[in-house]
Amino acid sequence: MNARLTPWLFLMPAILIYGIFGAYPIFQTFAISLTNQVGVAEPGTFIGLQNYVTLIEDEYFLNSLKNTGIWVIAFLIVPNSLAITIALLVKQTFWGAGLIKTVFFLPLALSFAIVGVVWGWIYEPDVGLLDQLLIGLGLDGLIVEWLGPEAATYSVIAAAAWRQTAFATVVFLAGLSAIPQELIEAAKVDGGTRRQIFFRITLPLLKPASTIAVSSALIHALLATEIVLTMTEGGPFGTSEVVGYRMYMETFWNYKFGYGAAIGVIVTLMTATMVVPYVRRMAKAQERDWS
Repeated sequence: MNARLTPWLFLMPAILIYGIFGAYPIFQTFAISLTNQVGVAEPGTFIGLQNYVTLIEDEYFLNSLKNTGIWVIAFLIVPNSLAITIALLVKQTFWGAGLIKTVFFLPLALSFAIVGVVWGWIYEPDVGLLDQLLIGLGLDGLIVEWLGPEAATYSVIAAAAWRQTAFATVVFLAGLSAIPQELIEAAKVDGGTRRQIFFRITLPLLKPASTIAVSSALIHALLATEIVLTMTEGGPFGTSEVVGYRMYMETFWNYKFGYGAAIGVIVTLMTATMVVPYVRRMAKAQERDWS
């Protein structure tokens, strides 16, 4: 057997599975986005790029795009910053560390839909846990309508960040465990401060973990549909909609399959544009470090 063909024979099952369940749906979605298809009964008529032109003028879509930008920025900063801090703390051995790990990792066992239901109860006006806590602390003045027009987007992001932080914490803990302790001890012997050790040794060696955590945050920020659906249904008055939810509404609520597919293509392009260059850049950085 030709030695060049052997690797491809082993890769063929994975390539076929990806082609059937990954690549083909993407091309099919793009094809549908070029039509005015309504529902699944009959294929739509070819209309070219009209759906994409309509998107540019669609206030609901533009609003969801703005909210998605807020999601991306918040999800890149908040969960990852908290996660690396928590990972550094719980990695230490002290009394109660196991309980703390359990508390922080618990959200990882919940789906975003369940997280949305739980935090919906927490945000309930007057009787919700958050309002009761603020009242008990004498901070009544901080109470707002958490799922109202002004705060809904940020409240939903905070709920989603709770779960994302748990995931990123696990990733960073795994990354910290892979760092040779000899390097840390050697740096301490050489007089390195905690700050110097973190920024010059720990953080650079966490690049593989950071790649996973940041990529996951980007993908979940761009496809935040379940938690928006369960907590606000895009409301009030569309103020908390994101592009994933707008795609869901246009496709399965308004039955505009062609229009919804166009949004799906935009989401795919946004994900590829943000995630792929970042992963490639981090991979090249790791290669340079290892060489």
